Amino acid sequence: MMHEHPQARLVKGEGLVLPRVAIVGAPNVGKSRLFNRLTGSRSIVHDRPGVTRDRIEAPCEWAGRQFLVVDTGGLVPGEADEITKGVEQQVLRGVEQAALLLFVVDGRAGRTPLDEVLGSLLRKSGRTVLLVVNKVDAEGQEGRLAEFFPLGFRDPLPVSAEEGRGLDALLDRVLGFFPEPEDGSADSPDRPRCLKLAVVGRPNVGKSTLFNRLAGEERAVVSSVPGTTRDPVKAEFRHCGRTYQVVDTAGLRRKAPSEGEDVEVQSMARALAAAKEADLVLAVLDACEPATHQDLAVIGTCIRIRRPLLVVLNKIDRLPDPVDLDRVIESMRGRLHFSSEVPVVPASARKGSGVDRVLNLLHSLAHECARKIPTPDLNAALEAAVRRRSPSARDRVPKFYYITQTGTFPPSFLIFTNGALIDTPYRRYLTREFRESLGFKLAPVSLRFRKRS
Repeated sequence: MMHEHPQARLVKGEGLVLPRVAIVGAPNVGKSRLFNRLTGSRSIVHDRPGVTRDRIEAPCEWAGRQFLVVDTGGLVPGEADEITKGVEQQVLRGVEQAALLLFVVDGRAGRTPLDEVLGSLLRKSGRTVLLVVNKVDAEGQEGRLAEFFPLGFRDPLPVSAEEGRGLDALLDRVLGFFPEPEDGSADSPDRPRCLKLAVVGRPNVGKSTLFNRLAGEERAVVSSVPGTTRDPVKAEFRHCGRTYQVVDTAGLRRKAPSEGEDVEVQSMARALAAAKEADLVLAVLDACEPATHQDLAVIGTCIRIRRPLLVVLNKIDRLPDPVDLDRVIESMRGRLHFSSEVPVVPASARKGSGVDRVLNLLHSLAHECARKIPTPDLNAALEAAVRRRSPSARDRVPKFYYITQTGTFPPSFLIFTNGALIDTPYRRYLTREFRESLGFKLAPVSLRFRKRS
């Protein structure tokens, strides 16, 4: 089991301008394992080459200083397939944005022709490059470093990301490239917290395209090949004065992959974890296809784990007839009969149309989810609802004593009762009444009941 380096812990870094350190190299040299060690993250690690495709970022702190570490896919210049070309574009963007490059090579395999091609490419980039010889697992193996001198980078560092060897020296060298941070770079403590936003959906509905549109740059590889995204990819953006951390996730499937598809299993598990940890969720559907059982399963999962949700009906630019849009939305709402309060927003992530409306509704949803209702208003709403319709009972009649708010995102409330059974229809009635009387038009409302002691 991987453990993070003891002093390289994960930090928020929110409000700070952090230098970027990009990890680059050929496939399967241990870049993601090194990334996990430095940041305490859990990017997918596998012996199969090419598992990492997008740029994954996470902050790291060492000796009281902070910087961003960027994990990139394995670079194979000249390959022509769609995904490999997309990975190459992501790596090159990571190189452009980085202040320092960690060029990782495999100390066991020795210098390869691909290492020489990449070394030449990185020297021409104009960026500072630190050569990291990975998989040097024991003392006395440092003699292998000489094999990499022809790559043209001075003072290569031997490390073992798997064993955790040599990371202290590596982190010290990294900090030596950056100036001391200026005081006062953090934001005001009164600034609203950054909200986590997960983009979920079945494979190939346009999640990564929407993610890139929100992030304002091509951060995730976009491909017609289902399952392109594997690790959750994160980026921040601001809208209406609030900061969001948007997470692009792997496509969720109704049926889990077979046991042999362990990378896909890990990807789906991380997508579900990202949805559970998110404050808000964008569920993306394809407007050109009828809602499938997979779509309903994805939305049903979000509702079951009580995540505030917007449904984005993507690819409206590909509808054969724009007049069909109203019919498609009507059909979608019909299929979502069990969650009619969830807004359905038509958009084209590729063209950008409708994205402003998605952002505005997202802002309204976040505002509703953050509301804290005064206790007197809650009790007045409860009393009014009970007056309009009394609970029925076979044996003992339920009595409601008082209500209190217990949380936000989503707004959650606890009603204290005499312990009598409250049937499902009445629970739904009270939820509808609270949504209407308290002005929750978009946010889900969670009601729980407890016997007063």
